[in-house]
This record gives sequence, structure tokens and C-alpha cells, in this order.
Amino acid sequence: MSALSLVSTLRSCLPNVDDDTLDFLIEGIQSILGDIGASSNEQEALTELVDVLAPHVEEAGLPDPDDASHQLAVALVANRSGGAGPSDIVVAQSNNSSSLSAPISLADEEDLQEDFKVKERERREATEKAERDAMQKALEDKQRARNAAAEKKAQAAANRAIETVKSNLAELNAELAEKNQAAAKWRANNGRLSLGAVVIPSFDLPNPGGGANLLENANATLVPGRRYALVGRNGKGKSTLLRWFAAGRLGGLGTGAAVHLVNQEVSITAEQEDATPGEVVVAADVERSLLLDERTARVAELGGGEDEASVDERVRAIDERLEAIESATAEVRAERLLINLGFSDAMRARRMRQMSGGWRVRTMLACALFAAPDVLLLDEPTNHLSIDAVLWLARELATGSTWKDKIIIIVSHDRHFLDDAATDTLHVSGVARRLSQVRGSYSLWAGRRAEEQKALQRRVDQRQEKINELKAYAGHGFKYGGSSSQINMMTRKAHEAEKLEKEGADEAYELAALMEDAEAPLALQAGGLLDSQAVVQLRQVSFRYNSDESAWLLRNVDLTLTSKSRVVLLGENGVGKTTALKLIQGMLEPSRGEVFVAGGARVATVNQHHADQLDFTMTPLQFMLSKFPGSGSYDHEIELRGHLAQTGVPAELQTTLAAGLSGGQRSRVALAAVSYQRPHILLLDEPTNNLDLESVGALADCVRRFEGGVLIVSHDQYFVENCCAEGEPEIYAVGDGDLSRVESFARYRAKAMKRLEK
Repeated sequence: MSALSLVSTLRSCLPNVDDDTLDFLIEGIQSILGDIGASSNEQEALTELVDVLAPHVEEAGLPDPDDASHQLAVALVANRSGGAGPSDIVVAQSNNSSSLSAPISLADEEDLQEDFKVKERERREATEKAERDAMQKALEDKQRARNAAAEKKAQAAANRAIETVKSNLAELNAELAEKNQAAAKWRANNGRLSLGAVVIPSFDLPNPGGGANLLENANATLVPGRRYALVGRNGKGKSTLLRWFAAGRLGGLGTGAAVHLVNQEVSITAEQEDATPGEVVVAADVERSLLLDERTARVAELGGGEDEASVDERVRAIDERLEAIESATAEVRAERLLINLGFSDAMRARRMRQMSGGWRVRTMLACALFAAPDVLLLDEPTNHLSIDAVLWLARELATGSTWKDKIIIIVSHDRHFLDDAATDTLHVSGVARRLSQVRGSYSLWAGRRAEEQKALQRRVDQRQEKINELKAYAGHGFKYGGSSSQINMMTRKAHEAEKLEKEGADEAYELAALMEDAEAPLALQAGGLLDSQAVVQLRQVSFRYNSDESAWLLRNVDLTLTSKSRVVLLGENGVGKTTALKLIQGMLEPSRGEVFVAGGARVATVNQHHADQLDFTMTPLQFMLSKFPGSGSYDHEIELRGHLAQTGVPAELQTTLAAGLSGGQRSRVALAAVSYQRPHILLLDEPTNNLDLESVGALADCVRRFEGGVLIVSHDQYFVENCCAEGEPEIYAVGDGDLSRVESFARYRAKAMKRLEK
């Protein structure tokens, strides 16, 4: 009996036997069969075969292993001798056995061999596939382990960097407070400071998180009466520059110069927690507080009351200074400031501990305006303001008599606000690590910069074309030869090409610096068309938070969003714009009416805090995996990586901790999470807050290309006007519970300006 026939027979009866055991059985069976006629007869051979086969037949789970072993032995002996043994022997199959309940055919040797070859090939392919899968899994596990180790290391480094930044920020804030206290004391004793041009000598600006300097060999000259727009990409040093200047680390400011910095995020003291916004604003005039405290102490020291104090020289000097800074009207002026910044009567009566972060920032902005410092530094002051408040602030800074001899530096993502408020532009270059200064508004500077980019790009392209021509000419000559004069000419051409390449290297660097503000395109995937024409509808919706009939935020509102809508809601804070979005999301239930969302429609929201949802200790990839764990497979991870890349988060940033990303980069990660859901309707609630100017432009382009419906709440005119592919968006003014159609953002803005002039 051939080995192939024997293997086929055993595989049929014992399919789960391993290769080593199969070899052992074949060797034993062939030995027993070979001894028949020489040293044993068939009966002895049958007995020996049953002894060899029985344990393995029993392991196969057959119901009668003794009988099955005997039948198999008889078949093997009969096949060996070619006698009258059974040609088809059926081995019974148990319920839990995986062996085939089929006859063992021993009659046709060729059929058995072919069947064996097929089964062996299938088994070999299955084994190879299992080995490949195991190897691939091992490689994936190894890569995951490497990534986890790298991310853990990066996370530890980022945590250290965060702590370093916090420590540095605390030091800067302490230095600023100390400097302002000293300035207030100086002014209390010497009166008003006549501020001249502030010349900041050459300085390097270190990166608070470590690494290369943000600026090198930078300098600036700041002139009273000028208002500077400080622009540049997020993460390149604008906020750090403001803090260092405020703390006096850059020099240029005298002892008596008062500086007030309003950060994007603020913290309040324990004393301020129980104060009203008005009380906090009045206390911001440190000089007034010092003068009043000194006057009280001086009067008590004299012991003769106000009569004796009136003839005291120091008390008279204090009174004169208090009159000069209009101390008697402090409370009234503070209230007026808060009203202009959008504080209602109810908001002004609250305690600071009851206020959200946005209202606290507004309070600190009011503090800065009230203190009227010599140098006012504003870091994204419009983030939490309504359109009316933004317009008022721009007008106050540009035309207010308080600021005609002050220095103001503003960081803002709002182009229209910068154009209205600023007279000059300061640009922070992350590539060149330099600070440039030009006269003119932001739009004027940006226009000039765009023209410089185009002109330089043309020069670079023309130079490269010339280099290619020279190289082609020289290369052709060197290849095919020529006279000595021709060879000399070719050599000169090659040297000329090298010279042009060296000259081009400097221009390429300059072009990179000019192009650094360009923002990579964003992309948002939409869910596609739905059968329903109206995807979302507010049908006679009314809403209020309490039972007071006069407190309707929205009253009998009708609004329809289709898959092509571009709808904008404008209005003061607290009039119901965000409430309308929450009703659509299902976060609130209408008091009356109905909110309709088409079956199968997906609605996604991007708000002013969308980038804040990222854990700073997580990478973009970790963040996406936490929100969309999927099957947990490596293929799913690859899919998420590809999606991040399509949304403008390249591979090198996908494993960078969020703490190391700029605001625009974190915004892209958050948008990737929104896009992964493939929404049909996109709700945007002040999405440009905390973005830089270039990221705002990229987001507007992205929304314009989004193939779904969009509902926008924003005070940023540039963003709103650039969200539509063609024509004006559908704009509504929200107020007194109603939605009223507005012709354009510009028309709404003009009406708001008229209200301010009254």
C-alpha cells in the first residue's frame, strides 16, 4: 500500500491527527504490513494494527472505537494483499466528532492519490495562511507596542512641558501684578505719566514649553496713539510676546507706566468670587484704591477729622489726584462699561462665582478699559462678545479720548474688528522667527503680503526654469561631446546653473516665510442627499425656561433647513440663538410647537469650545479611537488615520499630543470627529473663537464646500460672508422671541452702528 493511499485513508478517518502522529502511524502500519508472510500472518497483523490504531480512533471521538479500529485494520490488510477485503468500509461518526461519516474507498489507488493531493494542498494553504495571519498580527502588536511606548514617552514630555508653561505663566502674572502695583504707587505720588515712544531693544523670545526660541533678535518701536494688530499663526508666540511685554521683561517701559493685559482665559481670586462685576471693575483702578486707602489712613493719623485733613498738604494732593482720575464717578462709569459690553441688569447683579468663563473674560475686559492703562494688551477680546459689543469696542478703541495717547496691541481672529480698531500691524513669523512692523491696517498688510508672495513665486519659478534650461544644455553637451570651446561653454552653463541655485536657496527660504500663513484646505464629509426636502424644521416653536409668560426666548418660530441651506442667526447674547441650535440637537424640548428632523438625518455641531474637547494628554489618533472604537482592529485604526489626513491632520501630527498642537490644528482634529459621522446638517455656534485668522479662512472655505445644510451663529462678518459658494446666506436677526429676515450682514452691521450712535 502506497504512502499516499495510507495518508489519505488515515486523514479521512482521523482528520484532527497532527503531522507528527500521522508520520508515526504510517511508519508503524507500513512495518506491520511489511512483516505479513515473513514473520507474521494476517491475523497477527490485524491484532497489531488494532493496538496501534485504537488510541487514536478513540481520540477521534467515534462511538465504537474498538469496532472502528478493527474495520480500519481489516481494510488496510486487505488492500495490502489485494484480497477480498471490503472495498468500502463505513466508519461511524459520533455527534461530537469532526470526522466524515463516509466510506473509506481503498479500491481506486489513483483516485485516492488525487484526493490526497487536493486535501494536502488545501491543508498546506490553510497552514500558510494561519502562519501569515499570525505573523501579521505579531507585527501589528509589535507596532502598537512601539506606538504606545512612543506615545507614553511623548505624553510624559508633554506633561512636563505643560507644568513648565503653567509655572512660567504664574511667574509672569506675578511680575505683572508687581509691576502694576509699583506703577500705581508711582502715579499716586507723582501724578499722570507722560508716555513717550516705547523702544524695545533687541531680544530673544524663548518658547515657554521648551525648544527653539519663538523669536530671535527681534525689536519694535511703539508710539502712543497708535493701535497695533499683532498677527501670526497660533502657537508662534503672540500670547507669549504679550505676557513678556506686560511683565516688563522686554524693557522699554518706565516705572510709572501702567500695563493691563486681558488674556483669552482668566481666573478670579477668592476675594473676587463674592463680588459683583461692577465691584470688580471699580477695584481694577489700583491707583484709585491706593489713594483712597492712603487718604483714610492719613486722616486717621491726623486725628482731627476732615477739618484738619483739609489743610494737610498730602491730603490735598490726594484729593486733587482723585478728582483728576474722576474717582467720584467710578461706579457709574463701571456700570456704563458693563452695559456696553452686553451685561444685562440681572447679569450685573450676579456674583462672579455664578458666572461662566465667557462672562468673566468680559468682566476683565471691562476692568482693563476702566483702568485706562498706558499700555493696553488685548488677547482675542471679541471671543465672547455680541456683534453690537464688538462694534462698540472697536469704536471705543479707535475714537475714545481715553486712548488717544495710549499704546494698544490687539490679537484677534476678527478681520473686520482689526481693520476698524488698528492703525498698524505687527507680524510674528514662525519660520523666520522675527517680528516685523508696518504702518497700515491688517487688510492692507495682508494684501501687500499676498502680492509679495505672488511676485516672489514668479521669480522663483522663472529662476528654476532657467536652471533647468542650463542644466539640460550642459548635460546634452557633456553626453555627446564637442570641441574644446563647446566644452568650455557647457562648463560655464553648468557653473551658471549652480550659481542660480545658490541664489535661489535664499529666495526659497524667504518664500517659505511668506507662505507660512497659508492654511492647508479642510474637508468635511457630508451624509449625502435624503428623500425628504426639509431635513430640519422648527414648526411654530416657542421656548422658555420658566413659567413666566413674558420670558419667551423664542415665540412661534418657523425655520426650514434643506441639504443646501446656508442660514445665519445674528443677535445679542442671550436672545435665543444657541437655544435654537439646542432645540434642533434635541438637547432642549420646545415649550410649544414641533422640531422635525427627517428620518435618518444626522445633525452635527461645531461650537466655540469644539477644540477644547480634546484631552491635552491624548494624541489625535487616540482621541479618534476613544470616540470611535469600532472593531478595535488594525484596519479600523488605518481607516481613522486616513480620515484624519483627509481633514488636514498629517501623519506626523496624528501621534503628537494635543498639548503640542496649535489651536487651528486642534480644531482640525475636532472637525475630523464631526466629519467622521458624515452629517447631513452642520450647526456652527461661534466656531471661529480661538482660531487664528488663517484658520478662520480655511474653515469658511471648508463650510462653503460642505455638501450639506449649514446653520451658523457667528459675529465674524468675514466668516459668515465666505461660507456661501454663491450669493448671500439666508440671514435672520434674533430678538424679542422672533426671527426677522435681514438683507445682509453688512446691513445688520450698519443698523447696529446707528444704534450705537444714539
